[in-house]
Amino acid sequence: METEKIAAIEEKLEKLRNKQRVLDKAWRKTGNRDLNRFFIDIIPRLLKVQRCSIFVLDPKTENVWLHCGTDLSEREVKVAKHSSMVGEVIASGKSQVKTNMAASAGAHGKVDMKTGFTTYDALCVPIFSVDKSQVVGAIQVLNRRADAGYSQEDIELLERFAFQVQLNIENIFLRQEIVKVSELLGEKIRKLERALIRYGEKHGSHPNSPEEEELIHLVQDELSSTLHF
Repeated sequence: METEKIAAIEEKLEKLRNKQRVLDKAWRKTGNRDLNRFFIDIIPRLLKVQRCSIFVLDPKTENVWLHCGTDLSEREVKVAKHSSMVGEVIASGKSQVKTNMAASAGAHGKVDMKTGFTTYDALCVPIFSVDKSQVVGAIQVLNRRADAGYSQEDIELLERFAFQVQLNIENIFLRQEIVKVSELLGEKIRKLERALIRYGEKHGSHPNSPEEEELIHLVQDELSSTLHF
């Protein structure tokens, strides 16, 4: 294959990388992450709990994913809406308290194994859209440090925090397709990069071979479909 064709493919590949960088930058600016992180830092102190997390619903997959949380990174935790406390709260739109969780099975047990944390009790409240038409996420706190458990005052305070972040979380809820497109682009880019490496290896030992031509056609077809994003 001619050097010019390889150069053209590499140029298109760089355009894909730039497109992915733009998407990633747009996603990082969505939802006022600094304010959300501030709430994650102060809520445990106010409610005397060990951890606090903000979750967002993905309506297409019916999964709930972590936006930010104590000692956790974005999307480090994903749970099914139908089989988790967070999902139950999002589905019902009602706050919920659970105790003695270490002795019961559930999604929290799998998350605990993954994160090295032990959940004993939890309070979770829904985050509504601004117009109250749907639930877009939830705030959950874990392991009350005080012996008394969660009071009605605690529930109401966490619900007030949920109200304060609802605009930010709704923006993330509405724009979460950005990160999916970015991830798909990343997969395509890595696939194309591997194909180009394979082409370089074949080109060095078998120039203009049928296998080489087939490989480069594959790269061109993949680029053609990917550039339609």
